[in-house]
Amino acid sequence: MADFCKACSIELFGKDFEDHKGITTEQMWKELHAVTVICEGCGPIQVDPEGNCVSKDCLCSKKKGHGMPWLGEK
Repeated sequence: MADFCKACSIELFGKDFEDHKGITTEQMWKELHAVTVICEGCGPIQVDPEGNCVSKDCLCSKKKGHGMPWLGEK
């Protein structure tokens, strides 16, 4: 089964199927940790609790919704 980050899911299918939502827990995120996953569009990335790509060097890094800020980052 293919999994996609939030931005790739919206771009490809018109909606977020939440494939990666909740993989990084809120507690992990508060401790500045994120789980590494494989997005079929981005490649290996880290995701926030909502399934957003927070990796600055993903394969889609120039597109909207990728490389989202980490907690507390501006």
